[in-house]
Amino acid sequence: MIKTKEDLRYYLECDRISMNKKKSAKPWDITYWFLHCLRYYEYWHNQTTAFSRLPELFWHVRFKHISEKCGFTIPINRIGPGLCLPHYGTIVISGNACIGENCKIHAGVNIGASGGKPDAKRIGNNVYIGPGAKIIGGGHISDNVVIGANAVVTGNIEDSGITVGGIPAKKISDKDSSLHLIRATEVYAKDHNSRSN
Repeated sequence: MIKTKEDLRYYLECDRISMNKKKSAKPWDITYWFLHCLRYYEYWHNQTTAFSRLPELFWHVRFKHISEKCGFTIPINRIGPGLCLPHYGTIVISGNACIGENCKIHAGVNIGASGGKPDAKRIGNNVYIGPGAKIIGGGHISDNVVIGANAVVTGNIEDSGITVGGIPAKKISDKDSSLHLIRATEVYAKDHNSRSN
């Protein structure tokens, strides 16, 4: 959760790395701009001072506008740093879902509840979610998992570092997500440590 300006800078930098943007890049790309609005809105929403209400409203309006433009229904404070959204197009994520760091989510993805129950999946770190995938109901997905295009995940994925696909989704490979996404938090940590030394 983004509570301090240092947290905000960290999330923004990890998102930039995950999107493979240069440090000089301006957020003109629509999905990159969405990430900026998401993180700034999260930051101001999590402040507790009276002064924060006006900036929160400002970023709420911008976030709502860019969400509608992109076709995203993505709640705040539910996704860790290093989020990558390579394309605009419908993405729906339940407010009860929880997604770890370095997640790459393609268009057409739906992460939600099922059967009238509010529970949604807890998704680990370094998870790649292919176009059109549906992740339904409560439970969890382990780290370093690849969810193939149009897969339907209804149960838990206990094993880490595998690829799943099909309807319902099942293991189809022992390949992990390392070829499909950038582990931005690790890149940031290496860069930060090299500067400190």
